[in-house]
Amino acid sequence: MDRDKKIMEELMDDSLSFKKIKKGSILKGEIISSLKDEIVVNINYFCDGIVRKEELLKDIVVGETYLKGQQIDVFVVSLDDGFGNVLLSEKKAYYENAINELREIYKNGKKVEVFVKEEVNAGLVCDFKGVRGFIPKSRVSINKVNLSDYLNKVLEVVLIEFDMSKNKVVFSRKEIEQEKIEKNKRELLSRINVGDKFLGTVKNIKDFGIFLDIGGVQGFVHKSEMTHKQKFNINDLVKVGDKVNVYVLNYDKENNKVLLTMKDSNYSPFLEYKNDFIEGNIYDVTVLKIVSSGIIVSLNDELTGFIHVSEISDDMVNLNKSFKVGDKIKAKILSINGEDEKISLSYKKVFEEENDSTYVDNEVSNSTLGDVFKDIFSKLK
Repeated sequence: MDRDKKIMEELMDDSLSFKKIKKGSILKGEIISSLKDEIVVNINYFCDGIVRKEELLKDIVVGETYLKGQQIDVFVVSLDDGFGNVLLSEKKAYYENAINELREIYKNGKKVEVFVKEEVNAGLVCDFKGVRGFIPKSRVSINKVNLSDYLNKVLEVVLIEFDMSKNKVVFSRKEIEQEKIEKNKRELLSRINVGDKFLGTVKNIKDFGIFLDIGGVQGFVHKSEMTHKQKFNINDLVKVGDKVNVYVLNYDKENNKVLLTMKDSNYSPFLEYKNDFIEGNIYDVTVLKIVSSGIIVSLNDELTGFIHVSEISDDMVNLNKSFKVGDKIKAKILSINGEDEKISLSYKKVFEEENDSTYVDNEVSNSTLGDVFKDIFSKLK
């Protein structure tokens, strides 16, 4: 009697150590044996579990896959397969774990990697651990792309919509790209200096200048900083998408504004053309700009000079009434300053020279040769 009681107590203790499981549960099991068409798994239940080969993630290869003692996750498909065993699925466990993982990812906004399986008109079909997802075409990139370029590739994305009741799992890659751009932008701005050279991409063209991208940072080149030439059409010089060398002119850290120039700092129109002009000579020039102190003129397509207001006239003169931009005038070079690379000219001295060259002495002009030389002839007698 005592012996029977002891056996009953032991059986009860054993039964208490077994898990209570239910259909749809995900369990951790230990492989007991690996057969041709199935594996047997101990799930700490009063009977073992069976995973048929079609419910396994890998093919059964004796001695290589599903080894005795190996731990795997399994999904409870049925509590009785008709032979007293619990019917399990590794695939379903993997799928349910993936869904639970996605649920957490959606909650905390973590990045995730997906495998692109298919291209459709609206975007890309992808896979996350057996869960089918979708990346809309508009969310693949911040740039215009060819969807076929992403086939069979692993992409880092964020989960933007998740509703398994509607089988809705939507990913986006744009945020990843934008984040990298912002990171690169911060890094570039932290080390940018005046004079730095960049290869920029023309993004937008305006009448007053162009906007470029230099490694994720937007920069601006004013029209006056595009070329040394005085007359040009911006659209003849650059097109959207062109790659051009630029130099940093100024960086406003507070507003993150970068001013650029396309002019090579090592090139000087003055040094290039100064020997083509001579001090004291008169040249045809074109009025480029009228300022309060005088007139800026062009001597050729790239070289400029300056006529101070005191060299316009000895009288008071209203420059804006007397001249307009584009006027062709003559000017005399007063000085060519190599140190400052400046050329000073005079407008009034052109007329002074013309007056000197046309001056006629009335007394002489009204006399005959005999009158002029009569005193000389009288002394010779």
